[in-house]
Amino acid sequence: MRIQVFARNVTLAPSLAEFIERRLQFALGRFSSRVNEVMVRLDDLNGPRGGVDQQCRIDASVLPSAHKTAAGKGASIHAAVCQAADRIARAVRKDLTRRRTCRVRAGRRAGM
Repeated sequence: MRIQVFARNVTLAPSLAEFIERRLQFALGRFSSRVNEVMVRLDDLNGPRGGVDQQCRIDASVLPSAHKTAAGKGASIHAAVCQAADRIARAVRKDLTRRRTCRVRAGRRAGM
C-alpha cells in the first residue's frame, strides 16, 4: 500500500506525516493486499481565522478497479485525519464485503 500526502495551507511536519501513515496502516492494514494506493489531501479552509476548518480527504484505489473517497473535518488536522481514516476503512470494508457476497451468490446460481 503506497501512501501519498499532499498539504495545502497546512505545514506538513515529519511528525504529522508519520501520524497519518500510522493511522492509515491501522485503519487499512488488513486490506493492504487489496488497497493499491492511498492519496491524502490536507487543507485549512478558513486559514488563520480558526474554527472547525481543517479538512482531510482520502482517496483509496481498491483492486481490481474501485476508487473510494472519504472526507473528514475537525478543529485540528489530527481529528480530521482520524475521522477520514475511519470513513475510508468503512467504505473499503463495505465494498470488499459486497464483492465477496456477489461472487458467492453468483457461484451458487451457476452450480444449481
